[in-house]
Amino acid sequence: MKFGVCAPNYGQTCSAEALRTIAETAEQCGYDSVWCTDHVLLPKTSGTPYEKIFESITTLAYLAAVTTKVRLGISSLIIAMRNPVVVAKQLATIDNLSNGRVMLATSAGWNETEFSHLGTDFHDRGRRLNESIKLVRALWSGSSSFEGRLLPQKFRDAVFEPPPVQKRLTIWIGGSSRAAMKRAARLGDGWHPNVEPLDEFARLVKEFRQNFPEAKDKEICARIGLNVKAEKSEYVSARGQRRVILSSDMAQNRKILEKLEDLGVSYLILVPSPDGKIPVSDQIESLKILQEQCL
Repeated sequence: MKFGVCAPNYGQTCSAEALRTIAETAEQCGYDSVWCTDHVLLPKTSGTPYEKIFESITTLAYLAAVTTKVRLGISSLIIAMRNPVVVAKQLATIDNLSNGRVMLATSAGWNETEFSHLGTDFHDRGRRLNESIKLVRALWSGSSSFEGRLLPQKFRDAVFEPPPVQKRLTIWIGGSSRAAMKRAARLGDGWHPNVEPLDEFARLVKEFRQNFPEAKDKEICARIGLNVKAEKSEYVSARGQRRVILSSDMAQNRKILEKLEDLGVSYLILVPSPDGKIPVSDQIESLKILQEQCL
């Protein structure tokens, strides 16, 4: 199992220094990747730590400059709120500047008001995301033409230079809905859910593997909380969802990791500040202790 780290580009502790420190710590500890989280213009009533947030793609460019080895990703980029041609170009640019280290998770998004703030349609976001993934893949693979059914972006004999270092962008699909699973099986390189209580998570994995023939060859690359000062291995997210967290109980942490590996999880993104309030010093401590005692 590989492990990535979600840097604090959101919440009370977000700052350039925090981003740099967590990214450098992740690289020094031997983690495989560093990630940031995506929102743009949430309403004040969202109840989440993502109302205060650095924009994710430009943050990724900053992380590329302060690291040399770790891969770089966004979990999860809401492409349906954006122009997918610009997204493809931005990510290809960062891939060039980082010498081929970019990867991506994307999902349909959940906050209708945020879509409205950005002037985009919330109700057909899933279908536009499907076409956007195809568009990004077309440009990254060297195609000069694209025409979909919903996207207004259409082109022939277009020039996408310089090309990214990687010829294929790794794309995971976030979400636990049936639509997200279907999208992951058919269009993604992996499925990217949050780790829910393990009995429920096992049910979701079974549903993903059994209901979609294409899913048998797809990776499961999950997102999980981390706080070595937490007393329990479960917490409630800002949106009221029960989720697993790696806690102060290292024996329990090892059991959780073993169970996830048994379920076929091949990659975990660790989130050392799920609520956006954990001090950076505590985030660093969590990453070091987990690496020393469990990985």
